[in-house]
Amino acid sequence: MADIVSVSRAELANRRRRLRQQRRWRALQGIWRLSMVMGMAGGAVWLLTHPAWVIASPQQVEVEGNRLLSDDTVKSMLEIDYPKALWQLSSEAIARQLESQGIIAQASVTRHLFPPSLTLAVQERDPVAIAVLAPPIAGHETAIPKDSTTNAPSPPPTTGLLDATGFLVPMDETTALDAGLTLPTLRVVGFRVEQHEEWANFYRDLSQHQQQTPGAIAIQEIDWSNPSNLILTTELGSVHLGGYSSRFPAQLRALDQLRQLPTKLDLSQVIYIDLQNPDKPLIQTRDMRLPSPSSSNPDDEASWDQETGTGSNAETGSLTDPTSSDTVSDPAIAPPAAW
Repeated sequence: MADIVSVSRAELANRRRRLRQQRRWRALQGIWRLSMVMGMAGGAVWLLTHPAWVIASPQQVEVEGNRLLSDDTVKSMLEIDYPKALWQLSSEAIARQLESQGIIAQASVTRHLFPPSLTLAVQERDPVAIAVLAPPIAGHETAIPKDSTTNAPSPPPTTGLLDATGFLVPMDETTALDAGLTLPTLRVVGFRVEQHEEWANFYRDLSQHQQQTPGAIAIQEIDWSNPSNLILTTELGSVHLGGYSSRFPAQLRALDQLRQLPTKLDLSQVIYIDLQNPDKPLIQTRDMRLPSPSSSNPDDEASWDQETGTGSNAETGSLTDPTSSDTVSDPAIAPPAAW
């Protein structure tokens, strides 16, 4: 009986010894695995934060697709605190940041590991006109952003750059020039942001006409203050169109037909040209000496005799149809039959 008990105790002691060894071995394995994981994690952190994987300066940023803005200007739009680990830069966040500048319509960002760099692919808006904005209508003011430093409303922009779709980039001419932009020559005065769709159609008709008509009359400015009467400033003077409508292409063609006007009369005596009816353009003139045909040969270009008008007040004028040869009682223009 004593032998059986002693054998059982010996076996139990051996079993306990083996279990302790197994537990010791499993603990060593756990420590080894943990050390491996920590070593790999530390190595990864070291690799990611190593200078070889850091964007240290704007020289590691490449810009593609820019035509109006210089590379340095696009890079200056990035709010990156150099040096910055490559893994800390979000491509989507950088793209949204560039698109928020207004002048950039679309942007995409690609990160490269070998060598560490960023590639910015941008698509700029193409400004076609400088807009001088109309003052806001009482009760229809748009939301004004607040100054981040004073928490006070920032003054609304008074100028901006318009693209062909009517998108307005709030940017004055000085800022645009400092940014390296080539400013368009066309100006739009009295523009309102809510008129962007009408502007898109207007500019589409205007650009199509200018592309299809060599030597078209140049337009320097569009007064949009009164949408019911758009006023063009051209090389012939002021031109009244009335409201924008489907007649606009015909009005542009009628304007081009008057390109010989400077050879027929003194443009300083013309107050404005009325093209609201493109089939019957009219000219508002000051009191002036009247030209009248004196040649008896209808095939010859009419020469110009002069008669003194009845009034001398520069404010007084008359409307004359340049396509009509009817005599008028008020001082006005009676253009040659060649018109």
